[in-house]
Amino acid sequence: MVILTWFGRVDLQTGSLLTGAMLGREESDEISEPQHESASAFPLPQTDLRALAKACGFAADDVEYNRLLREAALGLVRRSILAGSTVEQDLLQAMEALDNLSQAINLLDERLYEWSRLHSQEIVHGKDLAEGLKEDENMGLLAKAILGLREARIATETDVSATVQALAPNLSSLAGPVLAARLISRAGGLSRLAKMPSSRVQVMGAEKSLFKHLRGHAPSPKHGIIFRHPAVIGSPRMLRGRVARTLAAKLAIAARLDHFGAGLSLDLQASLEARLKDITQRGRNKGK
Repeated sequence: MVILTWFGRVDLQTGSLLTGAMLGREESDEISEPQHESASAFPLPQTDLRALAKACGFAADDVEYNRLLREAALGLVRRSILAGSTVEQDLLQAMEALDNLSQAINLLDERLYEWSRLHSQEIVHGKDLAEGLKEDENMGLLAKAILGLREARIATETDVSATVQALAPNLSSLAGPVLAARLISRAGGLSRLAKMPSSRVQVMGAEKSLFKHLRGHAPSPKHGIIFRHPAVIGSPRMLRGRVARTLAAKLAIAARLDHFGAGLSLDLQASLEARLKDITQRGRNKGK
């Protein structure tokens, strides 16, 4: 009888090691427990792998067996980690970094502004303030750090845009690259976003308001992070609910197309524009 273990195939009758590929190496099979190659109608007793490894000459003693098993386990973990390093995972990390950079810049901008008011009553904000103070004896280091973070944010946003346009072309076309990346990041991945109903996509990012509504303490939220989309933020307040609902429905379709690799659909963009135009026209007619 031949069994398959983490250190190779072993013939139990002769006690010989047929193959010696260790689990965790590139050429090895991924084995979690001994597998008997001969079929049996009855369960076989658990094999003592430690004793078997020493008997067939794979390991001289317990110390060597423990060392080899540890090396094999670490190799398997490394391969598993590398297998999880996908383009989508890189996108999620880059999007989180982009949001963190924005938060850090806003915080440091406020600190630089408060500091500058000690020496000047001129009201200057943002990049202009940092540019004007980068050579200052006291505030120069902070101003230069802010400018460096701004450059890092621009570079990160460029990378995020390029990645998400390749990964999710339909979603990027409808929502814009940064909002598309934020939707994927918030959902935890493109596959999870593709499984969401449009109603959930619509209120993604407004979970607190939604829970308050469910408890009866607030009205139902009309939109979440898709509020950043020009079609929603540029609509009259009375139409934003319908615009957000229409946009969310198209975004849900786009996410599914991208998840299953359907390619860029020009009809989806045209359909969204036609529907938004119809909503706007009806709103104007009703307001007359």
